[in-house]
Amino acid sequence: MPPGSRIWLGVYSVTGMYGHVERWEAVGLLRAAAALGVGGFDTADIYGYGLGEELVCEALGGGRGVFVATKIGYDLSSRPPRLRYERGYLLSAAEASAERLCRRPVDLVQLHNPPLEVLRGDWVWELLGELRDRGLARYVGVALGPETDVLPHALAVLDHSDVVDYIQFVYNVLEQEPGLSIARLAAGRGVRVLARVPHAGGVLDETLREPRLPGDHRGLRRRGWLEWALRVYRERVKPVLDPLPGTPGQKAVRFILDTIDPEAVIVVAKTPGVVAEYLGAERLPPLPRGVVEELRRVYLEEAWGSPEAPVESLRLARELGLLD
Repeated sequence: MPPGSRIWLGVYSVTGMYGHVERWEAVGLLRAAAALGVGGFDTADIYGYGLGEELVCEALGGGRGVFVATKIGYDLSSRPPRLRYERGYLLSAAEASAERLCRRPVDLVQLHNPPLEVLRGDWVWELLGELRDRGLARYVGVALGPETDVLPHALAVLDHSDVVDYIQFVYNVLEQEPGLSIARLAAGRGVRVLARVPHAGGVLDETLREPRLPGDHRGLRRRGWLEWALRVYRERVKPVLDPLPGTPGQKAVRFILDTIDPEAVIVVAKTPGVVAEYLGAERLPPLPRGVVEELRRVYLEEAWGSPEAPVESLRLARELGLLD
């Protein structure tokens, strides 16, 4: 089990996916984050084409003082990257990740954005068991995405809760579904949940203020999403959260801690100060029940207007009786 804080650092934030970071700065940030008490680091072999894993090794060595998670499923020989779900390739990818991370077994190895047809097969679950049997992974899981309309994928994963230890997905105030439904189903199956994108790419911590997406990983968002997100946040979410203690970024994390009881919230940060700020969310009092209920009402009223509305997941969640 991961030690300490439920706040983890997403290593992709220092591999060029959120703007350029010098290698020495990245290593320094990871060391500082560990010293500040983050509970884990989440990376992937595709982040910087191996760079993210190398940075973890350089910063932390092979010690067991902090939990390290990685992901496999992209072809590192491909430019641009493409998914590659073949048994032999995934086994070799897990071996390579363990080597780059300087640790065997890796605490958690996750399948990275697997297609639904892969999740509905049998071989991939046998593969995850093999990763444990070979001593490559202590725990195994699935990171859903990159899009949010993934409830069918989650159902396929949770059908194999006898194999899967963790499931990871997008979840935040502005993107509550299907994350909340997945978390509820996972709790009933004994599968631990990891929430990523807690700040909706910078909207909820107020670091992204203009309706113009940066030229980094966030640029993959659909046209018009940022205008929708800023409007809903400024007009309906911010007035509810403003009277409460904490920074906007802390309150966004607190919402996740209070609504799905995650194993971890994976944050993006490029300075120790921001890491320390997000860690402070755990010291805030829980959000009042009325606030959580109001934020849920706002989401259910506004979600259908988002250019990234998870339409299939919302309809399926309603059919399953999972929507409030």
